[in-house]
Amino acid sequence: MAMRVVDVHVHYHIFLRKLPDHCRQFLQNVEDTKFTLNFKDVTVEKVLLVPSHPCWSEECSDGFDLDYEIRKGSELFHQWGEVNPVTCNVEQELERQYSLGIVGIKLHPVHHGFSPNAYRPEEDGDRRLEFIYSFAEEKKLPILIHTGTSIGVKARNKYGDPILVDDVVKDFDVTLILAHAGRPLWYDTAFYLARNYSNVFLEISSIPPRNLLKALPRLLEIEDKVLYGSDFPAFRGQDLAVHAWQVYQELNSGKIMGDNARRVLRLS
Repeated sequence: MAMRVVDVHVHYHIFLRKLPDHCRQFLQNVEDTKFTLNFKDVTVEKVLLVPSHPCWSEECSDGFDLDYEIRKGSELFHQWGEVNPVTCNVEQELERQYSLGIVGIKLHPVHHGFSPNAYRPEEDGDRRLEFIYSFAEEKKLPILIHTGTSIGVKARNKYGDPILVDDVVKDFDVTLILAHAGRPLWYDTAFYLARNYSNVFLEISSIPPRNLLKALPRLLEIEDKVLYGSDFPAFRGQDLAVHAWQVYQELNSGKIMGDNARRVLRLS
């Protein structure tokens, strides 16, 4: 029987080479990548599109509309919303994206240049960021938030420390998914948050499959709190289904490969 996989972190618009000119050096990572859905005993049956560009961006919603054109009418694709609180009219943009059917909201502090807790009065008191969290709380939308470093152009890695999400956990009743699990500097912090807070989950995209249990040796202790993602296309020659199979071989967990995502993201 095939393992039915949900991949919660795919940048399909990058695979199609549709991204801003200043991000185009990333295209070397797209060479020889393959978007396959089946390999051996693994079938990728749901793909969640992440709009983020692979570099610094001042666009309001990055590749959201590119992804929407790919996703609409598809049973394979679902879609994260995305807003940049620095440049967006977040109220208008979130309402628009919500009306188009999103599974949650992606935030990218490292590429958009903000701290996840900048809404706090002792920080910047950013009302736009506060609205995003409040909107997610009201609509019961999970938030996928980039944690860890990025080598993308002009990335502000100081905003990738997962401890900055600790305030959000305490101030809002919202499900938080820590993309990349704090790679590679803050694995312990991300694990701590997921283990100790019921509404925090790890997402393991961009960690090489063979390194997963080296980077996160206690990962299977919190098997119910972990979601699979590939970050495709993250490196030259990556194959979507082969990558999923490699992770499955390392972890041997149906919960991580799909069950948790179906439950947390309420996927049919």
